[in-house]
Amino acid sequence: MTSIEGRLARLLNIALALSLVILPAAEAKHRTSSATHHFSNHRLISMALPAKRTVYAAHHRHKLRGKASSRVQRLQQEIGVLVMTEDGDTVLDQLSNIEFNPASAVKIVTAYGALKTWGPNYRFTTNVLVDGELNKETGVLAGDVYIQGADPEFEREDAMSLCQSLSDAGVKKIEGKLLVSPGFSYRCDSDSSRSARSLLNVWRHMGGARVTAHSGGTVAQIPQSAQSVVEYQSEPLRDTLKEMLCFSLNQVAEQMGRSLGGVHKLEEIVSQQIGTAPGALKLASASGLGKSRVKPRDMMLVLKGLRTELRANDLDFKDIFPVAGIDRGTLDERFTAPTERGSVVAKTGTLPGTDGGASALVGMLRSQKEDLYFVIFCWRGNVVSFRHQQDQLIRRLQAQRGGPKPYDYGSLAVPADDGV
Repeated sequence: MTSIEGRLARLLNIALALSLVILPAAEAKHRTSSATHHFSNHRLISMALPAKRTVYAAHHRHKLRGKASSRVQRLQQEIGVLVMTEDGDTVLDQLSNIEFNPASAVKIVTAYGALKTWGPNYRFTTNVLVDGELNKETGVLAGDVYIQGADPEFEREDAMSLCQSLSDAGVKKIEGKLLVSPGFSYRCDSDSSRSARSLLNVWRHMGGARVTAHSGGTVAQIPQSAQSVVEYQSEPLRDTLKEMLCFSLNQVAEQMGRSLGGVHKLEEIVSQQIGTAPGALKLASASGLGKSRVKPRDMMLVLKGLRTELRANDLDFKDIFPVAGIDRGTLDERFTAPTERGSVVAKTGTLPGTDGGASALVGMLRSQKEDLYFVIFCWRGNVVSFRHQQDQLIRRLQAQRGGPKPYDYGSLAVPADDGV
């Protein structure tokens, strides 16, 4: 090496050293945070100390009385975990008695309430009734048409089927009104009157089978003089639950919750049937939107109670839960390796903008040695990072027990797009 090359090399080394010394504060904090984050992952996966760290959520600088000041808000990232065997032995317990926001894992509570109330083979019935005189030549009904039902997945196709049935019965025009019962919902709309108007709008554009009416609205009680024209039944409840949980359909869960009597009724069902303490579940919604509060230990009771109810009906988690790496929906891109596809059935939960970022994964994993129930609640952090930590924990638990053991299962779900 020449003397010039040696001097250049020394200058480059000095420049590199100076760049490390004067590293910008923001980048330094980022690197420190990243290091802490990886250490947090290691602690959680190794099942040792709580995965908990201080993160700096916001930095605000402002002038107060002519002086510059800054305020730093500190949040504690927390991860609650409870893993149990089929026999009830605890494998891992971390903050299981602390309340978290379970996000869309609340839908497990809604599913349990629905199964306990109606049973897996229950079908929602939508009844079409007419009250008035029908002119068979003109197809004009001098009276009203009533729709009675509370199908949580009443969609456009269902509306068209009802219209076709009315048309087949000779009804072309309703001189009165199209009136629906208070629980009726078109496309999960919580407003029954608006649902009636939407239904009527579909009927008006049905082509040759169309049925028209002056207006639509809600009626508290259908008159006894009304006669049934047709009854339309939904798919079995277990199929509705499968789609709701696979795609985390918020609106379907909300409509189902309303039909069951609201979140307080769901809390009551769980308390009475599973034995959680009164007030243990604090649900903001039936879908998981909002700021619900549930302890991992109480969610474990719901999870095990749900499986007991499923088994009593010759079903299991795979019949209503997403099967990871197989079913389309919230788990189709998780646990996708050939050896692990189908070895996890679980409900996700994601609320990036609530409680500093909330993420959940609740369900069952299969390994060569045994099946394990798990509840993982995370909040006050990055949801993508939380998902990574959840997956790593599941994989480590399976690896410690001989590796994953997939269910013998084929996909049953169909696509949808409104869940979290």
